[in-house]
Amino acid sequence: MIFKNIHRDILEAISDGVYAIDADRRIVFWNHGAERLTGLSQDEVKNKNIDRVFSYLDESGATLPYYEYPAALCIQSSGPVVKNLFITHKNGEKFYIEEQSSPIIRNSKTDGVVSVMRDNARVFHAVENFIRNQRKDRLIPICAWCKKIRMGDESWEQIEKYLTDEGFGVFTHSMCPDCADKIFEKKVYLESYQNVCKAISSSISLNEVLDLIVTNVVKVMSVKASMLRLLNKETQKLEVAAHYGLSGKYVNKGPVDYDKSIEDAMTGKAVSIYDITSDTEAKYREEAESEGIRSILSIPVRFKKEVIGILRMYTSEPVKYKDEDLKFMAAIAEQAAIAIVNARTFEKTVSHAKEYLRVFEEVTKVVSSTLNLDEVLYLIVRKLPETMDLKGATIRLLDESAKRLEPVAAFGLSKKYLNKGPVDMEENIRVALKKGPVAIYDVSNDSRILYQKEAVEEGIKSMLTLPIVVREKVIGILRLFTGKPRMFSEEDIAFSASLAEVCGTAIENARMYRQLSNNK
Repeated sequence: MIFKNIHRDILEAISDGVYAIDADRRIVFWNHGAERLTGLSQDEVKNKNIDRVFSYLDESGATLPYYEYPAALCIQSSGPVVKNLFITHKNGEKFYIEEQSSPIIRNSKTDGVVSVMRDNARVFHAVENFIRNQRKDRLIPICAWCKKIRMGDESWEQIEKYLTDEGFGVFTHSMCPDCADKIFEKKVYLESYQNVCKAISSSISLNEVLDLIVTNVVKVMSVKASMLRLLNKETQKLEVAAHYGLSGKYVNKGPVDYDKSIEDAMTGKAVSIYDITSDTEAKYREEAESEGIRSILSIPVRFKKEVIGILRMYTSEPVKYKDEDLKFMAAIAEQAAIAIVNARTFEKTVSHAKEYLRVFEEVTKVVSSTLNLDEVLYLIVRKLPETMDLKGATIRLLDESAKRLEPVAAFGLSKKYLNKGPVDMEENIRVALKKGPVAIYDVSNDSRILYQKEAVEEGIKSMLTLPIVVREKVIGILRLFTGKPRMFSEEDIAFSASLAEVCGTAIENARMYRQLSNNK
C-alpha cells in the first residue's frame, strides 16, 4: 500500500484532483476531486494504466502523447513535473488545469507518483482581475467642468466617453485653465483642490487625507463646518470618518442610518437642505439648531458605481448652492473616494507584508522625483531580491526592432551568466511577452529554459518572468531568480507585477522628457 488509511482520508478531503500510480503506471488512488475533473469514478479507473484513463491536450489544442503525461515524465525523471494542459471530462467538457506530479521515493527507487490537478480557471480569473484593476486604478486628469482630458502634450481633448466605453480606468478630475476661470472665482479654490490631489497622490495615510479634505472644504467654501461619514456595510449606518468645525456633542449626537432620510444622497445625488430649522421631518433638527446650523449639503462619496459615504457641509445661514459649488464638491468627493478605497486596499492586501508596501512606496517616490531611468531600474532589481528573498533580478527591454531583448539592469547574478547569450527564443519569455507572468519551479528540468546548464551552474532553482507594459504595449521583461525551489504565490506575482508597472511608468516618463527636450 502506498498510502495508509489516515493519509487516504486526508487526500480524499482535498478539493483538487489527486491520484497516485505505482511503478507500472497503474492507478492505485483516486479522490473525489479527480472524479469531478474527469467524470470517472474510482471503480472505473482502479488498476488501469494512465494512458487508458486520461485524455490530455496541450495548450495549443494538440493531443498530448502518453510519454508526455506529467505522471509518466515524473516516473522517467524521478523528479517533480509541473504542466499546464487541458484534461477531457467523460462528457467531453475540457478543463484547463495545472498538474503537479511528484515521485514517491523508497530506498532510492521511484515506487510511484502522486499527482495534483488544479483547475486553472479560478486562478487565471483572479490574475485577469488584478491586471484589469491595476489599469483602472490609474489617475487620469479630466476637467471637472467640460470633461476634457489632459493629454501628454498638455492639450485638452474630449475623450472621456471613449475611455469609459473602453473600460480603461477610474478618472480623477482636474481643470483646464478656461474652466478654472469659469468655476473658481477665487484662487484659493484651485489651490485647495491641488492640495487635496497632492495629498491623495503622495500619502497612504487615510486619516491624514480625510482630515485635509474636511478642513479644505470649510476653507474653500466659507462654510461653518464639514463632516465625512462612511457607510458601514455590516450595520448599514454612516459612521463619522473625519470632521471640522463641529462640537463633540453634535458629532456624537447619534447614528445616521442608511434609510429614507438620505436615500437620494446614497443613490448618487447631491441633497441640499436649505433650512433645517424649518424641516420638521429632519431627524436631528433640534441638535442642528443648538449647533447653529441652518443649511446642510450632502454630496455622495462614490468610487466607480458604488456610493461608500457622504461628504457634508454645514452653514450658519440658509444657502442656495450654485452648480459651480456642486461640481467642485463632487470633484473633492471623488478624490475622497479614491483615497478611501486605496487606503483600504493597502490595509487589506499588505497587512501581512508591510515590507512590500515600504519598498513600493520607496520606488514610486524615486520615480516621481527623478528622470534618471538607470537609477530607477537598478533600484527595482536591487530591492526585489532584498524584499522577496531572491537570488537576483534582471530587466531587459526590447530594442527598436522589437525583436531583441537587451539587458538594462541586473542584480545578484554573475557576469558570466548575464553574458550567456540571447534569451529571445526561450519559450517562457515568448509566453510572458504575449500572455503575462510565467513561473518556473525547476529550471533544471523545464524545457522552456534555453540555458539550463548555465542556470544550474549559477545556482538558480526557480524563475518568474513578467512583462513590462506601457500603454498596453509590452516593451520588455522583469525576471526574478531564486537560489532554492519556490512556488511563487499570488502575492509575490502581484507585488512583482506592480513594480513591473512602475518600471514601465519610469520608462515612459523618461521617454516623454526626452521628447519634450528634443522639441524645445
